Amino acid sequence: MLSLHRSLDGDLSAGEALPTVYQALEDHDIRFHRSTVAMTAGRPGGGKSIFALDHAIKAEVPTLYVSCDMSRFQLATRAASALTGDPISVVKENLNGTGREKYRAALKKADHLFLALEKRPDAEALEDVLNAFHERWGIPPHLVVIDNLMNLLSGADNEWAGLREMSHVADFFAHELGACVHLLHHININDALDRPAPMNNVKGKVVELPSLILSVAKTDEEFRFAAVKNREGREDPMAQSYGRLRLDPQTLTLSDLTPQWPYGPAPNAPMGNWSLAA
Repeated sequence: MLSLHRSLDGDLSAGEALPTVYQALEDHDIRFHRSTVAMTAGRPGGGKSIFALDHAIKAEVPTLYVSCDMSRFQLATRAASALTGDPISVVKENLNGTGREKYRAALKKADHLFLALEKRPDAEALEDVLNAFHERWGIPPHLVVIDNLMNLLSGADNEWAGLREMSHVADFFAHELGACVHLLHHININDALDRPAPMNNVKGKVVELPSLILSVAKTDEEFRFAAVKNREGREDPMAQSYGRLRLDPQTLTLSDLTPQWPYGPAPNAPMGNWSLAA
């Protein structure tokens, strides 16, 4: 227990906002904060992983990406495409020749981002990979992406109780590590597949713990988002209006409709433990 004024004496970086990646999110008062859980929810194929990976690459902070869905090859080819501007189809075609070394060099530019490929991790498995990250770098990650919540393994008797249990696990790690834990999750599918759904469509209604919930959807060339919950800014629980980002269908990367990102298709990230081994 401490007096209120003494709360300013600790390390305030634990609650700081991550760097702005998209001006469109900033304009909608949307920021990812450390020591909190952020959730991106959408239908299957609705752009959740596209957004999470693009954001993780461009945020340029120590990041652990826990993939329970995509394979190492899928993640690596998407990231190589994002970092070079080459279409994903071209990356895949060139990996069998001299292109492999080109893309390996490109992926090393994103060495702030580490992968953990875990199909059904439980709380203990998540703790193991987080400890491994800490041991490797001497600091905990600032951003932890978990793709996705429904693939986590709990000890609960039913799916809905399991979702709640693992939401609490994510919240614990966020506060324990001072990290932003970015959970990807599904919605109950409605008729409007090309626009964000209201907060009450989040599957399992696990909306209590996240500080930020983005409801997302996409078209062929546009990514759409609405902050249906936002403790640090404006929110729109019914997703009556939404913001937009440009989606490049060839590279599956995102950008502001009026370009704000100064690096073009490839952010100049400082560090890739990405593996393109056969």
